[in-house]
Amino acid sequence: MQLEFHQLDRRHEHLRMRNPQRQRQLLASLAASGQQTPIVVVTVSDRPGRYLVIDGYKRIAALQQLGRDTVEAVVWPMNEVQAVQALVLDVRGELWNSLNLNEKLKTSHRFGGPAICQKSR
Repeated sequence: MQLEFHQLDRRHEHLRMRNPQRQRQLLASLAASGQQTPIVVVTVSDRPGRYLVIDGYKRIAALQQLGRDTVEAVVWPMNEVQAVQALVLDVRGELWNSLNLNEKLKTSHRFGGPAICQKSR
């Protein structure tokens, strides 16, 4: 899904670590190849048409530097807490499809998996 930057809630951007060299590399990669990996967002329940960024702050910044108006995004069907927990569980950096994500959350007692899955139903 394509989202315009004004639709993004970036309230956690200040928590991200900054590495100028890696940001320059990302900028060069996006300029050469375009966006290959979508950012991860969840809907903001009390603000229709707004999306909270879970992952992808650096891609957003680089795309803005390149003068782009939109970013490719995937909307995870869960709330903010569940999405952050899912991202932490994804140590290999791959995006899970909904079925894999649900299974990993169910089996992850360390992060309260069963309770998370029950709340999302």
